[in-house]
Amino acid sequence: MNEEVNEPGSIMRFIQDYRMKMLIPELLVVFGVWYLNGDTLTSNVYQFLGSPWMYVMQPIWFIPSGFMCLITAFTLHGIYPLDNYHEGKIPELPKGAVIMIIISFALMPVLVLFQMIGYYMTETTEFFSRNPFWERVESFGDLLFYAGAMFFVGLQWWLFIPVFFLSQGIDGIHKIAHHETSSDRITWAMYFLWVISIPFFFSPVEIIALAALSIPAFAFYSYIRPYYTYVTAVHTICFALLVATTLMMGSHLPLLGDFIPPHDPVKPAWWPL
Repeated sequence: MNEEVNEPGSIMRFIQDYRMKMLIPELLVVFGVWYLNGDTLTSNVYQFLGSPWMYVMQPIWFIPSGFMCLITAFTLHGIYPLDNYHEGKIPELPKGAVIMIIISFALMPVLVLFQMIGYYMTETTEFFSRNPFWERVESFGDLLFYAGAMFFVGLQWWLFIPVFFLSQGIDGIHKIAHHETSSDRITWAMYFLWVISIPFFFSPVEIIALAALSIPAFAFYSYIRPYYTYVTAVHTICFALLVATTLMMGSHLPLLGDFIPPHDPVKPAWWPL
């Protein structure tokens, strides 16, 4: 007797093909852009560049950049089925994916260009070689693809160094979980460099917020992918140690002090609290 296999419906198929589950980190970045640069919710942040550069960065100049960033977080997911087609995993060119990519470029060309470069950097080892150098380049691609909005729309360039360590650490520990790294020792070292870098750049409130967001996020990941359970355990231990360190050193954080530009947002007039 043949076992009946239930095929996913059109909505679930769309979510799977376009990897909409990956919106979790991308939306966190969008909210971070809004938090760190409140102007993105009310104006085009590229107006200071003047003509023609403000139109190059954001052709639809009259819509607040923060909302364009949010829309792009969805439309740029067209890259996933498009990539599957180029890799021969699906037989037909997905027209919807192509349209989504075109829309993304029409909304924020420079941001999307760098995000596209970042995405294909995440495939580096497939094209060149799996060794410590190209694995670091591959992880660097995550910085541009997932966090690019923080730099290009949020204009928070001081975050480049801590997010560099974050991209190396998080992508690296996933490589360990998948047995896709040529050197566990180097990959683990990059992970802990990320953890160690956090107190240098973030305040106590920010560190505790990172812990509050990250632990349940990775717990969800280990739920949908059970082989990530020990990865979640490592993250949980590291964040627990970070919170303990924060409680002991709170008045001295961030350790770089005046080298970090002020980034406490000013509440807009319409904010109810």
